[in-house]
Amino acid sequence: MPYKITHRSRAQEIRFPTQAAAERYADQVAGGLSQWTVSETGQTVQQPGEEQQAG
Repeated sequence: MPYKITHRSRAQEIRFPTQAAAERYADQVAGGLSQWTVSETGQTVQQPGEEQQAG
């Protein structure tokens, strides 16, 4: 199943074939895993403090 990492403070998203690859990239290359949220592709990532609004 494909995964993606989404940056917590800027609009950036990178996709990976596995969760391990996503976590390894975030940790070793992209400034640390604490800067990113890892999720399955196709899942909505809700950042802390965000609320969904009814339309």
